[in-house]
Amino acid sequence: MQIPNKLKTPLESGAILRVIIGILVIGSVWGLVEATLGGALHLIHFTYKGAITGGVGIALMATFVAIYRRPRLVFCIGVIAALVKPLSALIYGQPVFSPFVVNPGSAILLEGLAFTLVVSLLFKRFQSSIKTRIGAGIVAGYLSIILYAILASAAGMGKWASWGFVESLNSTLTDGTALAIAGTCLLLLGHLVGTKLRPNFWQFMTVKPKAFYASTIAITAFCWIGAAVAFASGL
Repeated sequence: MQIPNKLKTPLESGAILRVIIGILVIGSVWGLVEATLGGALHLIHFTYKGAITGGVGIALMATFVAIYRRPRLVFCIGVIAALVKPLSALIYGQPVFSPFVVNPGSAILLEGLAFTLVVSLLFKRFQSSIKTRIGAGIVAGYLSIILYAILASAAGMGKWASWGFVESLNSTLTDGTALAIAGTCLLLLGHLVGTKLRPNFWQFMTVKPKAFYASTIAITAFCWIGAAVAFASGL
C-alpha cells in the first residue's frame, strides 16, 4: 500500500477530515495527560511538573508530524489540549478565565506555537536527521519557556508578577533547560512511535474507515471524560 508523504486535496479520500480527527485525538490525549499526570505532580509539588507534561506534549506533537507530515497544523493540537483546562473551572463553578485555567492553558498554547515554528522551519531535515530532531527539541523547549516568561511578566501572571529581572531570568533558564532535556528525549520517542505506526495507521484509515472513525471518537470521548473525572477528584 502506498503511503502519501503529504496529504493532498480535501476531496482526496477525506484527507482534511482525517487530519482534523488526528488533531482532535492527539490534542485530547495531551489534555488528559495535563489533567491526570499534571494534576498528580502538582499535588506532590513536583518541581519540574511542566517539563514532564510539556515533554509529553512535545512527544505527541512529534508523533503527529511523523504520521501526518503537517508541521504547520501542530499548533492546533495545543489549542485542543488547552481547551481541556476550562473543564476544571466548570466543574468547580469558577470563571473560565481564572488564573488556574489561563496560566497553564497559556503555557500549553505557547509550547504548541514554539514547536510549530521550529519544526516548520526545519521540517525537510527534521524527518531524516536525528541531529535536527535533537536540535528542534532543545530550541522548542527553550523557546516555549521564553515565550511564556515574556507573556507572564507582561501580564503579571502568578509568581512572575512579583519577580524582578534576575529571578525571571533564573526561572526561565532552569525551566527551559528542564523542558529542553525532557522534551528532546520524548520528541525522539514520539517521532519514532509515529514513524513505526504510520504504515499501519494509514492502512487502517483507508481500509477500515468506519472502524477508524468509531475508535477515534471513542478515544476522544474517553480523554475528555477522564479529564473531567480527574478534575472532579481534585487533581
